[in-house]
Amino acid sequence: MIFWNWSIIVLLGTAVFLYGRGWQQPTAVSSALLPNPWRSISFVAAVLLLVLALFSPIHALAARYFSIHVFQRLLLVAVIPSLFFSGNPLPIMFAGLPAQWQKKLTQLSQTAPKLVQTFVRCTSPVPVWFLFVSTFWLWHDVQIDRWLLQAPWVHRLENVTLLGTAVFYWWHIMAASPRLHPALPPLWCVGYAALGAVPIKLVGLVLMFTSTAVYHYPAEISFYNLEITDQSLGAAIVWAVGGVVFTWTAVLLMRSWLKEEDEKPNLPESIWSSEEMMLAPGFGRPSPYK
Repeated sequence: MIFWNWSIIVLLGTAVFLYGRGWQQPTAVSSALLPNPWRSISFVAAVLLLVLALFSPIHALAARYFSIHVFQRLLLVAVIPSLFFSGNPLPIMFAGLPAQWQKKLTQLSQTAPKLVQTFVRCTSPVPVWFLFVSTFWLWHDVQIDRWLLQAPWVHRLENVTLLGTAVFYWWHIMAASPRLHPALPPLWCVGYAALGAVPIKLVGLVLMFTSTAVYHYPAEISFYNLEITDQSLGAAIVWAVGGVVFTWTAVLLMRSWLKEEDEKPNLPESIWSSEEMMLAPGFGRPSPYK
């Protein structure tokens, strides 16, 4: 457990150090899209929330209360990765690496082409979505949840897999660097973001209409004179809050796309008012014999 905690601390400390060093490099400003203080704030917020989810009393309480465990899962699959990629931090962290490391990473596609091709195929949008959904549902299996409560290392494995699959999923939603795949079309990206709420809300919906206790945690949150159990509270959190980040991201992406469409210059009248352009889709040119 001590080794695990120190490993996470070293990784987070290295990421923060590289990010701070990268901001001081002139190449970071040109490689990061629209550099501004809000991007730094989102990165710092993601790091602090990750520390909160893994090292604060939340981690210990998540093994005692189902509702707290649900809250921890939502931080890992939605809030933390969305904040992390909203700042597009990887180009900045890349600029913070030593020059020889940057050169090796840049030439990786030439030195290990098969490895890079396999990675690109496995991290395509469709496989990533299925991996994200299956991982999220897997950790809600009753038997696996019992093992999680009995063995701390299973809980840590859950945190790693949930965060890892969510990171790849949000990588596509935010179209963050490095862009190894073609960017999703705007409307496809909106739908891709909205699909992230489906597996989460389904879990909450099933648990809300389940009268018997599915998960048995050591402690139980009770409310005076209210028939609210720890499981029902967790189900309400999953249903009401679970898909908010994905849904609002889809709404913001749609808003951004509509704004870009509205700001496009109008076509000249000579183009859109021609007789051919006025025809209904699927119909050919008018017959010359009429």
